Amino acid sequence: MTGSDALAPRAWRQYFEGSRLLENELEHRLKTSSGLDLGDFNVLLVLSEAPGLRMRMGDLARALAFAPGRLTYRVGALERDGLVIREASAADGRGTDAVLTAAGRTRLRKARPVHARHVEELFLGDLDDETLEVLSRVFGPLRTRLLEHRGEGGA
Repeated sequence: MTGSDALAPRAWRQYFEGSRLLENELEHRLKTSSGLDLGDFNVLLVLSEAPGLRMRMGDLARALAFAPGRLTYRVGALERDGLVIREASAADGRGTDAVLTAAGRTRLRKARPVHARHVEELFLGDLDDETLEVLSRVFGPLRTRLLEHRGEGGA
């Protein structure tokens, strides 16, 4: 086995295990501090950035890389908590939009700086600009490629 042959599986395992550990710790901290899990937080975040604080369910599922059924379940839970409502699509009335409520905006506004502090503390704070650039060069195209694959009917 050459050096690069040994490096690839080691790099994969470090990435995979490290990212899972990071996600688990971020999830724990966010849930403890705000009552939101990462999936809820991301739904609220994407809706907060959408025009009119609303988005068609299909578009929201694609933006979050969620299966439609999984998103329906999650939005239903957020709706029961009063953070999101579902309405007929503003564009054509045929589809369904998820809409961020005032309570959802308030919850996100409180959770966002705490979550950002956790991300900084656990991940970004230890990385220099060169490392951040490498991460951007690796994960930007990867994200784009995987989202395109999903749009083509991939898993």
